[in-house]
Amino acid sequence: MKKILISALVYFVMLVTAEAQQRPQYTQYVLNNYLTNPAVGGIESYADLRLGYRTQWAGLEGAPKSFYATVHTSLGNSNNSVGSGSNRPKETKSRYGFSKKSSYKKSRPHHGIGAVAQVDEAGLLKTSTFNASYAYHQPLNRYLTLASGIASGITQFRVNTQDAVIFDPSDPYLNSSFENATKVDLTIGFWLYSTDFYIGASGAQLLRNGNDFESAGTDRNPHMRQQPHFYATAGLRLQPSNAITVVPSVMVKATDSAKPAIDFNARMMYAQRIWAGASYRHQDAMAVMAGININHVFDVAYSYDMSTSELNKVSAGSHEVVLGIKLNNHRKVICPTWIW
Repeated sequence: MKKILISALVYFVMLVTAEAQQRPQYTQYVLNNYLTNPAVGGIESYADLRLGYRTQWAGLEGAPKSFYATVHTSLGNSNNSVGSGSNRPKETKSRYGFSKKSSYKKSRPHHGIGAVAQVDEAGLLKTSTFNASYAYHQPLNRYLTLASGIASGITQFRVNTQDAVIFDPSDPYLNSSFENATKVDLTIGFWLYSTDFYIGASGAQLLRNGNDFESAGTDRNPHMRQQPHFYATAGLRLQPSNAITVVPSVMVKATDSAKPAIDFNARMMYAQRIWAGASYRHQDAMAVMAGININHVFDVAYSYDMSTSELNKVSAGSHEVVLGIKLNNHRKVICPTWIW
């Protein structure tokens, strides 16, 4: 049923974007932190291509649907710190399952380049984004590496008024300046990592565009304003046995006009092949997820979200699928070395 008032819908969109996250929600960002932090680009020795699709709040008319494609690769990283097969240094575990610093060679400084394309649809609003990124990875010692990255591109907003029932043709939200708006984007990030842990911080949508809605503006001339988004994340790799790896992680997301959102995640992997995990978003949802590294080229993962808010009364949860493809993987790496 398309009984939607255009003014009511866009008012809702403006309200949500003013007081909450504007960017798409992904449960499996733990498999692809490059989505929120350009410093991750080129972290592995191969080219990492990932395709993701998410349908949120299944069964609810006009619910968000998101698709993304990311690809990034390293330049000058042919002799990365951790080898494979007979060239891989022997790992010595400490009491808590960490790898001792002396068991790894010093990594080489290298560059990373990549790109992100996303399409997000919610009701009559469609948002399309494309960003290209550059990163530089600088070893600090034999154990730690610090990466810094920058990404820039464009975001386009479209409102499909043809599928709406319009009762007031003079509604200011129907003017062409809102139906088709294009913004320039800027993201900056930092990523401190080793084989045992990572800590990342980034800021997205940092540019202010000239036609953004300002306090001096009027309700008769609305514009979609991009709010800065900030992300902080950390993860720890524990290895209680040779076959089992446990990875707890956390993500904090914040905007100027919303309370910080916190995600808690935990995953367990067996033999670097099969993994399962759970995620909790504070006052939002719980999720279960699982995946398999099929071989040195393909991996696939699935997650299901159960809303813990009032939305669970009208939706059947959220589904997300991610397909990973390792290109130019000469070392035949099955489980990623740095992004586990």
